[in-house]
Amino acid sequence: MNEYSYSERHMGTDTTVSLIMDDRKKSERLAKQTFSVINTYETLFSRFLSDSELSILNRTGSHIVCEEFIDVLECSLELSRLTKGGFNPLVQVSKLGYRQNFSEINNHGSEIEDAIYDIDVNKIRIDKETRKVTLGISQKLDMGGVLKGYLASKLADEIMSDNNDCHGCIINIGGDLATRGLDELHEPFIFLLYNPITGEETALPLTDTSLSTSGTYARVWQTNHGKKHHIVDGLSRKNPETDLTSVSINHHDGSMSEALTKLFLVHGLKQALKIVPPTIFNYQYFCVSNDGKISSNMV
Repeated sequence: MNEYSYSERHMGTDTTVSLIMDDRKKSERLAKQTFSVINTYETLFSRFLSDSELSILNRTGSHIVCEEFIDVLECSLELSRLTKGGFNPLVQVSKLGYRQNFSEINNHGSEIEDAIYDIDVNKIRIDKETRKVTLGISQKLDMGGVLKGYLASKLADEIMSDNNDCHGCIINIGGDLATRGLDELHEPFIFLLYNPITGEETALPLTDTSLSTSGTYARVWQTNHGKKHHIVDGLSRKNPETDLTSVSINHHDGSMSEALTKLFLVHGLKQALKIVPPTIFNYQYFCVSNDGKISSNMV
């Protein structure tokens, strides 16, 4: 049994597909198919493609979308309610200057826009019969907070259910990853949790689960009002002021793990644990504070 890994760039980030198989040629075909699906979702949900379904909906306020769009949107709305808005697909990070792919942001010219807009997810209307989605006035969607985790889990599940000769896989979309099965030695996959303050790494064995990591330290850009990052508090429409620098969440469902990282970074550790208790929702957290201290229930 061998591990075959393939990398491409999608959704503005590095994407890796790793497959535990005997057949190299089949692994290449399977990886190619997987990257093709990721590309399809990017064309549906990218804020930076003017003809994506997301961009058209945000421009027009009402649009007939595909079933895949409906699925991701309903998942996002459910997670927004679960996290009490800690994750919210209506927050507009573009108002803070993030209006193009991160690699293209001009660190000397990003402008802050008026941050008054509606974030009430209950105003979004979905007609399941016609697949028509209608937004409230001034509302715009951004699925960037759950899409990578959602898609990593979905693809990992499909690979394992459709290919009996695949004994394990990793789908890693920019750090939001899903693992299924075991590695080539029939052991859990090993991942490293990074402490951006101290530079230390903690090993974590994973199988049949998803891991998402987000933070305020990496995706940062300069604006006319100082440095900003991609985490937005829906209530203030600004970057939150908590003591957390980085959060990793381990949960079977990738969309849940990704949304919870936003909850922790927006509300802080204590409040996040009250809103979504790990003992009830069965997840693990690894949080790094601004002084490098780690708070975690991972074993």
